[in-house]
Amino acid sequence: MDRASSLIFPGSKTLAGWWRQLQAHQPKALWIGYAFLHRVDASVHVVRAQPIEPLSHLVLRAVSLEQAAAVSVASLEARLRLPAAVVRRVLLDMQTAGLLVRSADAWLMSERGRHALEHRTYPDRVKERRIFPFLERLDPAGQRIAPALFLPIAECAGVNWPVDDAHRFDIAWLKACVDQPTEWKQAAGFPLDIETLANGAGPDDWQHVMVDRPERALLALILTQAKELLGFAVKVDGWTLHEKAPALRLGDCPELAPEPAAAIWQEAWRDWCRQKQLPLSEVESCTLSHQAPRLDVVAPPRLVQRLQAAKSDLFKGDAWLLVGDGYVRTATQLAVRQHP
Repeated sequence: MDRASSLIFPGSKTLAGWWRQLQAHQPKALWIGYAFLHRVDASVHVVRAQPIEPLSHLVLRAVSLEQAAAVSVASLEARLRLPAAVVRRVLLDMQTAGLLVRSADAWLMSERGRHALEHRTYPDRVKERRIFPFLERLDPAGQRIAPALFLPIAECAGVNWPVDDAHRFDIAWLKACVDQPTEWKQAAGFPLDIETLANGAGPDDWQHVMVDRPERALLALILTQAKELLGFAVKVDGWTLHEKAPALRLGDCPELAPEPAAAIWQEAWRDWCRQKQLPLSEVESCTLSHQAPRLDVVAPPRLVQRLQAAKSDLFKGDAWLLVGDGYVRTATQLAVRQHP
């Protein structure tokens, strides 16, 4: 498992470029983070609206027009003016679909049939394979600190992640999501049409095997003016940001990374100044305040003059820092002004 400290993160100019690229989405804050994902391919039972055939809908109308609760085949033949063989074949097919129920030699409309009569569709249960993305929740050392979290992140640029025994996916996590109430699924972005996980016995057992495809992806995450969290995939080779369509969209913004303490901001500013070989005494006399996405620095006149003489990117809005030591780090734009 890769430790957070062993991964590469983009530099200042790259962050400045991404911030400009993302302006169309009206960002208020920016984070950069690695996501360790389990893309779990599983067989599930799905409930979907199945359109009813015109002839079947005509039969339901005919049944509804009869005064008796149960309708005979002869009565339907007379009302539909169709050959008996055709009527019987249609009735049997509708019984298989659960639209009609047979009672001796008569036919009753089921609850599903009444739904189909009114809406021209009926809920049908089918089996298909779906992919469910789950996010590992890790400390900076790569240790799992909580069960993997379902995260509706689309297929995006990423690399294979070799999983060790400590980071195996637990099927119980997916089962728990399927069993959650509709309110939870709506909030989490979990598919609402999934009824159960598919399993069975017999020669087709292999079709129910779950397959985990682990991957590691780098995301640029922004909080928009509408308080929506958007995540954009990054191709690390070349630091290419795919800003056109977000790979992740959440209405409720989870806590991505804790707000750094004042001492951490101070240390990040100190490191930046150390790289510029600025005098420590002048650096230590600066006052910092953070209001995403900016870190405002009030500096002594002499320090401001040094930065101006060096034609620092700071005065162009292109000086950015990544703060934190975890897999998700807070990006901040440096802004310096002189002591009044």
